[in-house]
Amino acid sequence: MMEKTVYFLGAGFSKEAGGLVQNEIIKTILDEDFTRDNERLIKAKNNFIGFLKEELHIYEDHYCSVQLEDIFTPIDRCVWDGLSIGRYSARGLVELREEFNALMGAAVNYSFQKNRACCDYIDEFAEYINQVARQRMEDGMDRVAVITTNWDVMFDHALKRAIENGHPEKLSVVDYCCYVSSWEANDDTIKPGLLAVGYGGYNIKLLKLHGSMNWFQCPMCQRMYVRFGEEIEIMKAAYCRHCRKNYGMSEINSIKLQSNLLLPTYLKNLSNIQIKLVWQNAAIELSEATRIVFIGYSLPSADFEIRQLLARMIRPDAEIQVVLYPDNPHVEAEAERYRNFFGSRISEQDIMRLTVPEYVGKLKEI
Repeated sequence: MMEKTVYFLGAGFSKEAGGLVQNEIIKTILDEDFTRDNERLIKAKNNFIGFLKEELHIYEDHYCSVQLEDIFTPIDRCVWDGLSIGRYSARGLVELREEFNALMGAAVNYSFQKNRACCDYIDEFAEYINQVARQRMEDGMDRVAVITTNWDVMFDHALKRAIENGHPEKLSVVDYCCYVSSWEANDDTIKPGLLAVGYGGYNIKLLKLHGSMNWFQCPMCQRMYVRFGEEIEIMKAAYCRHCRKNYGMSEINSIKLQSNLLLPTYLKNLSNIQIKLVWQNAAIELSEATRIVFIGYSLPSADFEIRQLLARMIRPDAEIQVVLYPDNPHVEAEAERYRNFFGSRISEQDIMRLTVPEYVGKLKEI
């Protein structure tokens, strides 16, 4: 039987490269240097602080202690039910949520730029995944996939570099497992994964359950534009080039591209057609996996949609491994969470207390 490994990455995977875990996002937004004279960011930050103070009545010295779910869940409930919060109507909350959406992504971007931590281990992990995936060109076997809850594109870019550095003779791509269009009309590097496989190349499946900072969707045609390479300006307005061409539309809000991130909320909206495809394909990957490795993921109760996905789709005989950061004060609580969730399918030796660079280093020895 063919062996297949699915790697499941949480926020802890990017932490040592300067990434943020959830409880650090608000602290980053409040950083004095965060906005950098960017008027859109300044406006979004002021609205965010104003919402905490005026609508949620949070004391200023408690801002950094607020759970993001306690901010976005009431917003989402009001949007869904057509209700208001304080001075915000349901329509105003839709606009506010989109603004906060971009603010969260900008905070993640800023953290990477500010910390400039070593990200060699991310490149090394990408090289390892690429080496496994490219074997498909020789024998047609599908051996690996990566599922992640992370918005950042550090690993996405590392995978793309790994593919390009290998100079494959046939089309080979990072495959988000949904329908994508290239941001630039003449970019031939962004193609469907099945097309690459059909041409005799290979795909590296990267399923981003909570969306991605380089995904931008048209609210009219539902196309999702993907962009690699240069820094992505999340707050900048852009419009669907296909709708502009097909319908002769100008730069109007009905075709203004929207960031596609699932924010921390207890009411995650999974009805988006592209997100649905990602989740469906993640379910298939989990069902095929003989081994699943969780890296930097704490299995929080708030991710109940992910928990039900894992409970439903992981086969009984699959090997479960977990990589937890050893210096995390909550490491034992997280280990217990995994033991309680997976029961007899996980043993103590399957729970590794290693940094991500240490784990990646061990992969190279295999």
